[in-house]
Amino acid sequence: MQGWVTLALLLSLGVKRSLTQNGLGEPPVPRGLTSNPDLPAQTLSLRWQSDSSLFDLEIFHTELMNVVLNETVAVKADPVTGLHSWTWHSPLPLECTSLSVHIRARNQLSVSQWSPLQTIPGSDIPVKSESYMFPQDKMVPVGSNMSFCCIVKEKEDFKEIMYGRQEMNATRLSRRTYAITVTNQPASGNTGTNVICFSQRLTLTGAVVFVGYPPGDEGLVCETRDLASAECSWKKGRDTRLRMKRSRTKYTLNGRDCLEANEKKTWWCSSKVWEENWTLVARNPLGTVQLTDSAQLTDRVHLLAPANVTVVEVKAWSATLQWSWSVAAYKKLEMVCQLRLFTHELSSTRNYGGPGLSSVVLEGLWPDSDYTVTLRCGSKHSFWKWGDESGPYRIHTKMDRPDALDVWMWMDSSNTGCVFWKPLSVRKSHGALDGYEVSQSSAEEDGWTTVSLPPGNFSYPIILNNSSDITVAVAARNPAGLSQPSTVTTPAYRADSQLSVSELLGTNGSFVLSWEPNVNASSGYVVEWFPTGCSGLCPVDWKKLPESDSSFTVNSVPSQSVSELSPNQTGSDVLLSWRATDMKQQRGFIRGYTIYLANAAHLDLIANITDPEVQSYRVKGLSLSSYKFVVKAYTSAGEDAGATVAIKMEMDTADMLFVGILVPLGIMFCCLILISICCYKKREWVKKAFYPEIPGPKVPGDWSSPQGPLDVKPSPHSLVHIVESPEWDFTKEGLFPVPEEEEESENDNIEVDTDSDEPALLRYYNQVVGDGSHSNQVSDSSGSSTASVGSTQTEITYAGIQSPTSSQGVCGGGSYRPQMQSVAGPKIEFEADFQDDGLNTGYKPQGSWQLDSPEAENLSGSLGSPTSVTSSQFLIPECSEEKPQPPNTWFHNLLSGKS
Repeated sequence: MQGWVTLALLLSLGVKRSLTQNGLGEPPVPRGLTSNPDLPAQTLSLRWQSDSSLFDLEIFHTELMNVVLNETVAVKADPVTGLHSWTWHSPLPLECTSLSVHIRARNQLSVSQWSPLQTIPGSDIPVKSESYMFPQDKMVPVGSNMSFCCIVKEKEDFKEIMYGRQEMNATRLSRRTYAITVTNQPASGNTGTNVICFSQRLTLTGAVVFVGYPPGDEGLVCETRDLASAECSWKKGRDTRLRMKRSRTKYTLNGRDCLEANEKKTWWCSSKVWEENWTLVARNPLGTVQLTDSAQLTDRVHLLAPANVTVVEVKAWSATLQWSWSVAAYKKLEMVCQLRLFTHELSSTRNYGGPGLSSVVLEGLWPDSDYTVTLRCGSKHSFWKWGDESGPYRIHTKMDRPDALDVWMWMDSSNTGCVFWKPLSVRKSHGALDGYEVSQSSAEEDGWTTVSLPPGNFSYPIILNNSSDITVAVAARNPAGLSQPSTVTTPAYRADSQLSVSELLGTNGSFVLSWEPNVNASSGYVVEWFPTGCSGLCPVDWKKLPESDSSFTVNSVPSQSVSELSPNQTGSDVLLSWRATDMKQQRGFIRGYTIYLANAAHLDLIANITDPEVQSYRVKGLSLSSYKFVVKAYTSAGEDAGATVAIKMEMDTADMLFVGILVPLGIMFCCLILISICCYKKREWVKKAFYPEIPGPKVPGDWSSPQGPLDVKPSPHSLVHIVESPEWDFTKEGLFPVPEEEEESENDNIEVDTDSDEPALLRYYNQVVGDGSHSNQVSDSSGSSTASVGSTQTEITYAGIQSPTSSQGVCGGGSYRPQMQSVAGPKIEFEADFQDDGLNTGYKPQGSWQLDSPEAENLSGSLGSPTSVTSSQFLIPECSEEKPQPPNTWFHNLLSGKS
């Protein structure tokens, strides 16, 4: 039986293996799974053994068992080792949290069981309790996505992760690990981008990421400066934004490091030997670029600048320039040099050629002139580029004799005239002029008579002899010598009446003079013109023409505008004034002036002045603004270009002062009116807010008193009995009514005014009532006095009246004090009708007060009443306040609405 079981088991295993090999049964579980993490690259390499080629892979975050990867992959076994290998790139740094991985085989119909979990520990395991941030100091290209994780130390609560200044949404990976993902990262600053992890209490940890660009260099060009070595340069691309030393772009030229490219930052690299072919490699952690160039030596010659440029010989019209070369090989090089001259805002370029050129002669210079010279050279064969330019060198040429003068003679009578000459320009004077020499001779005299004139003279008068003509020679003089003399012979004098007059019609601003050619005019013609009607020494102008010309064009339009045009504001008017065009600039007779107002695109005519002697015009009624005026002189042929002047109309000083005073006053007056109107409209509110009514005293009970006198005189047989008590305060004052009999006896001679409206007053006396210890106690009036209306004998006991000082604790100072004032005027004197020896000490009479005072009125209405006799308090309660009388002012009347 046991043998049959064994046989059946073997048969089943054989069938199962056959099914597995045919892809129909369950494949075996992969064996020997191993993992190899690459932390900088964030990759995890797996290796295992299996007969299958199709596998399911699962990777988890170990603590929370979150699935990170669930993928089916086809992996063939290595034919040598028989192992299957597969690499996974993690989006998160592998240090962030522990990872678990398992694998199973798959065939066409079924899958195997999962292999045992393989765990790769992270930095969040309990053994490591500090805070960490991953990755650290990583460099990535701009626009890339990147994940960061923060591992919180034990007993700290995670708060947030900041990417630069941006708060990111964090995902929890494990008990202590939190992660963020940043997409499309922008370029970092000079120090990178900070990624910081915060807890609820403090900053835990952080990292820096450098986001930049790969090299973008281009345009490699190599050339020679000394006909032996090579210098290669290129254009640097955009800024890589990587500033750390280890992340800077590094260059190699034909395999050799270009250290000077980074140190000098000129982006060039040199080679001691010309190699004709070059390869430049630019590399940084984010990428690599390769540039190439090739050329023959003679095709890439870039000469250095000429050295020691100097002038070896300077003349009036030329100068010899010389220089040297710092490279000996240049002496045999066929080259071309370019020399540039600068003088008086003018420049010219001259080219010279030759082998090893080191000197040139500059021709065609002007005497007594300053020149600035720069020089650069290049190879003539296969010209590549101009070499470096030398520094500027200054040349000053010597002086030479002036050019000959343009001389003419004007006859104003038959025997008097004047010699004129035109001033020489700077170029023609060849140096500063010292003066002129005028010489004259005649046929009757031998030799020349010479006169020296200062440089500012341009004419010299002459006197003719009737017998012969005079020849005049004029020469200009400077430190280099005299110019060639210009001679002129006096012409025959002819009056205006002897001259033939022709009419000329001007066209296009000019007119043309023409004449018949004269075969005898071997020296040419002279056209002379001067203002018509001029007498005496006239401003003469002339033009010498060659004998081949038989016409001359005279421009009628003034060649120069009016001068010294200026505006002057007077109030709202503007006075325009100017000077007429100089006579020598007039090409015709000035007929008048036109004045225009210049607008944006056209001129508006303001006035036409037909009198040429008038040289001013007043423009009236202008408002405050900016204006531009144009004044043009015109002849019969037309106007000149015109002179322009601008002015901004401003307020007159007196007006400004007037407005400056009047406007603030007006504004203040208006403000006062508005405030008054507002206060009047809102007078009730203003009165309540700023001037409230002070309420009068409110006394509980009925304190009204009759308007007429109240006679409460005691009966003739009444007696006042003083009750002495040990508790009585003898320092207080007591009231003692005077018996009617004694009062009548004393006042027998006093006539009583029965018709008086004054209330009857009860005469009383003040007396100290002892020194009891309870001075502030007040006895009950009901218990201290008795009165019988019907009896003839009444005993009245008066309690001490409290001093006003006893009530200050309740109402404070400044309350009722009618008996403390001593004032001038009618007084009521209280005299003692009797004296008690035992009570005589300490007597002080009450102070008098005015009968018409409010205090007297209020008190007089209460005195004499039974309440006033028996009360132990003041007649007005202590806490009551007097009603103040409001002041009778205009402001109070305004608020109260009184007129």
